[in-house]
Amino acid sequence: MVFHAAEAVDTISLSTAKNLYYDGDHVVVFGSVNTIFEDMPITIQIYFGSNLVSIAQPEVATDGTFVASFYATGTKWKDEGTYTVRAQYTPTQIAEISFEFFSQVVDSSAAAFPVDIPYSGTFPVGYTIRGGDVHNITMNQERYSVLVETTMVSNGNLILKLPRESFDAQKSNGEDNTFIILISKENNEPEDFVQVEYEEIATSSDYRTIRIPLEEGDKWIEVIGTYVIPEFGSIVIIILVVAVSSAIIISKSRFSVLYN
Repeated sequence: MVFHAAEAVDTISLSTAKNLYYDGDHVVVFGSVNTIFEDMPITIQIYFGSNLVSIAQPEVATDGTFVASFYATGTKWKDEGTYTVRAQYTPTQIAEISFEFFSQVVDSSAAAFPVDIPYSGTFPVGYTIRGGDVHNITMNQERYSVLVETTMVSNGNLILKLPRESFDAQKSNGEDNTFIILISKENNEPEDFVQVEYEEIATSSDYRTIRIPLEEGDKWIEVIGTYVIPEFGSIVIIILVVAVSSAIIISKSRFSVLYN
């Protein structure tokens, strides 16, 4: 039984909760159809290349919405790279999207980049990057930030292992504070940056390790903390919101997806 007008164009909207997933994550696929058939599920398939990785047939709600969750682990999830989600409701209602999948990365660094300290040598920032290359990492004293220059040829991620003695984000009581992560695809100008989400994957008394999802074409990643190494002067605690709002226009996170 068709609940919507027959003249409506049959379409499927299709999304994933995130653009990037890791081994052990749940890949959440959701969307809607504008033409509903009673007791007819939608078929959702996940492919890596031509290989079928997983399949589900969730029911379509009376408002046309659907959702399915796939546990991304096991032998069929052995390949890293771009996976394709294909949803089909009728022979003519088909939609496809893609996401990136990588093996889980623990607290480690593939390389260490020497960050210059004005008039006082360098300090190392460990990093691992997927989907591109790191060209340079610099410290911005005035903004209490680390600026990473990259070339991203595909969606991926950047892991930074930040030494606390040189760079950190802390509250006035000494507890850890969140970093602010800004990304630009254009120039290194304040108006070009947008704020994105990140994940803190490891914390110790000496290091904080964060993972930042990146997209193809991302060029600049700025990590804003609350203090830099003492060689710049005494350690200064700042209010993150004031520091950022006075210099940039923060845009809504491109990685947040709202669905009910």
